[in-house]
Order: sequence, then C-alpha cells, then structure tokens
Amino acid sequence: MKKLNFKFKSLTMRIWTTFTIIILIIIFSISFFYLVAFKTLDEKAKIEDLKVSHDILIKDKNFTAPNRFDELKNLRGSDYYILNVDDNNNSKIVIINKGRRLPPNAPNDPNSPFSVNDKNVKLWMSSFITPGTLVEKQFKESYKDMKFIFIISSVEYEDTGKSYLITYMPEMQDNNLLYMVLIIGLVFIAIGFLTSKLVANYISKPLKELENYTVRIAHKDWKEPINVKNADEIGRLANSMNMMQRELKRADEEEKMFLQSISHDLKTPIMVIMSHAAAIMDGVYVESVEKNAEIIRDEAISLERKVKQMLYLNTLDYVLKNNIEDIEINLHRLIFHIINRFKVINNNIQWDLGIEEALIIGNVDKIQVSIENILDNSLRYAKEKISVTLKKDGNFAVIEIYNDGPNIPEAHLCYIFDNFYKDKTGNFGLGLAISKKIIKFYNGEIEAINRDVGVSFLIKYRL
Repeated sequence: MKKLNFKFKSLTMRIWTTFTIIILIIIFSISFFYLVAFKTLDEKAKIEDLKVSHDILIKDKNFTAPNRFDELKNLRGSDYYILNVDDNNNSKIVIINKGRRLPPNAPNDPNSPFSVNDKNVKLWMSSFITPGTLVEKQFKESYKDMKFIFIISSVEYEDTGKSYLITYMPEMQDNNLLYMVLIIGLVFIAIGFLTSKLVANYISKPLKELENYTVRIAHKDWKEPINVKNADEIGRLANSMNMMQRELKRADEEEKMFLQSISHDLKTPIMVIMSHAAAIMDGVYVESVEKNAEIIRDEAISLERKVKQMLYLNTLDYVLKNNIEDIEINLHRLIFHIINRFKVINNNIQWDLGIEEALIIGNVDKIQVSIENILDNSLRYAKEKISVTLKKDGNFAVIEIYNDGPNIPEAHLCYIFDNFYKDKTGNFGLGLAISKKIIKFYNGEIEAINRDVGVSFLIKYRL
C-alpha cells in the first residue's frame, strides 16, 4: 500500500496543522490521564470517604439519624441500611433513609438515586454477606450495568439474630473534566487556526520578498539589495542573499570582462594568421614567404597556448578533486628539472640558484605546472637575472622565484592571480590563476612582492 504523504503548499495550513497536532496530543494525553490516573485516584478517594462515614455510623450507633454524608461531593448518592438475620436465618431489611424507616415491602423509594428498584439493590448487596463476623468488608460490584461500592460490617442492632450495617453508593462518573478538556481543545484548535494565519502572514511576508529577490537574481538584476529588518534567521538569510548577490554580480562582471579580453586575444592572432595566409596566396607580401610562414607559426603557437590554458583552467577543479595519483615529490629534483628546460629559452638570462632538499605530497604534473607558470611569467619580464631558492620554513617548503624586471603596480598586485587579470601590456593570461588554484588545493600559499628592483613570487607547499 502506498504511503500517504500529506503536503501543504500553504504555510498557514502547515502551521495550523502543527498547532492542531500539538493540541490533539495534549487533549489525548489529558484524556488518558483522566481515564487511567484520575479515575483511579478519584475512586480511591470515594472509597476512603465511604469508609470514614461507615466508621462514624458504627462508632455513633445512631442509625436512625438523617444521612448527611451524601451532601459531600465524594459521597453524593450514598446511603446505608441494616439487615437483620434472626435465629431462623430469616433476613429483614431495615431501610434507614434520612431518618425514615420503611417496611420491607415498601415500593421503590422516590429519593433513591438509582434507576432500578431500590429494594432490589439492597437485597442484591445483602447476598454478599458471609457467615461470621464481618469487619468493613469492601465490595465493588455491578448490578444491572450500574457499579456500586459498598461496605459491610457486623453491628449490634435489636435483640434478635445478627445485624449488618451496609453503607453503599453508586459509582457515578463525573465526566465534567473530560468534557471541559474537549471543549477547551476545540476552542484552542479554532484559535490555533487564526493564530497560524497571523504567524504565517508575519513569516511569509519577508519570505515572499526573498522569493521575488531570488527571481531578480536569477535574471541578473543587480539593481537593489533586499532590505529585511528582521534580526532573526530570516534576516540572516536576507544578509546571506545580499552577499550572494554581490558575489554573483562580481562574477558576472568578471565574466563579461573575460569574454571581452579573450575575444580580443583570440581575434588578434587569428587576424594576423589570416592576413599573412592571404598574402602568401595572393603573392603579395613585404618579406619572404618563409618569414610570413614563421609569423603564422608563432601566432598559431600563441593561439594554441591560450586555448590550452582556457581548457586546462576550465577542467582543473574536476581534475584536482578526482586526482588519485598524489605521491611523495622531491622538490629539489623537480625544480632543477624545470629550470634546465627554461634555460634554453633565453641564454642571456643569468640564473642564481639556492635549492635545498624538501619533500611534499601531491600530483607531480600539477605541481610542475604551478611552478612552470611562475617561471614562465618571470622569464617574460626579467631583464638579466632570475633567482630561484628553496628552503624549509616550519611546516612549509618555501620557493622564491625572483626576476629583476619592472615592479607590479600596487593597485594591481592583489589581482594578478585572478582569472581575468590583464597585464600592463593588455595581454590576457591564465598562468598565474592556474598556479594559484593548484597551490590552494594543496593547502599552500602564493603571493607576489615588489622588491626595490624586480618582483619576487613566494610559493609555500606543506612538507
């Protein structure tokens, strides 16, 4: 059987349903307590009071006095009578009701609280008398669907035979408390509906504003932040959404800038390649065919490099998170391997090396890319010298790559590792952004520092 799933789209109905369930649980709990605990305690209290009245009658031996006990709440409807049993075992009921003695064959007592014949009830109770002396023997029995509590004791009354005092009362259920609980519960359910409506309106108003605000963000509407004055969870949610809006706005602006920059950087080499190719085809060129082909080749290499960087950066997050090839890496050996490859690019650069031994954990290819991109950037701007050092500092292996090129403008120093940063020549590059992402993934650090002459890049990897 398919499980029922009650879902309400209305916040009012959800709150009202919650209120109603809580109220019903309280009502059922009180009702159960009444039916079990209160009923038991009430019954014990009535038996104790009936026993006290029974003891008083025996002590005073004034069995003809009016019955005043039934004026008490717990003894309402109570009465007593005496049964005489003569030597011949003939029983005779002496009905003593409020001081009035009635003959045994009298009709039904008009003051009796029972719907059944009063005399028959007394005869029925008398049938529980057993031979011998009885001392406050208690009974709780039913007669024609009506429960009675009665106590029987042997007493001295008249001179013939044996006499027994029987004090009794019907066990009438007082359901006023139960009815009151039910009525109050229904009232609270009605109040709960109105209250839930007010609460839902109070809660849903800022939520409705947040919903509209979310739709605006989805459509890239960055005009105005939402203003929710609540200091509660809704207010904190609104502040978080405003923060999200600012970050999305910044990302959107960076994306637009990226598209503008990359389109320019990709369009320029394509135009150069097309123009030189057309010149070769038309036989109209300033220099030799070989020179035009060389230009086409260089521009194609530059274009290929930019495309590869874009693809690499786009897939880098996935590759890093799903990488299972982390091994122990000897940085000393890896840095020398990288430098030997870069030395042949420009023979006019002087290399100053101070590389110690250091071991880290990571993916060799990714760590190599992060260092190569920084070296490539330094080699592009260096005039005469590049210095590379590796040393241990606490729990980190610190790589410093220095070049004696121009300083980076202070206003740009904190942005050079962003995906969309353009250098002072207007060229678009992703190498530094790729390096930063790899280093951060391995819980490392990277920063650029302007020296008196030149720039240093500091890379920190955990040992």
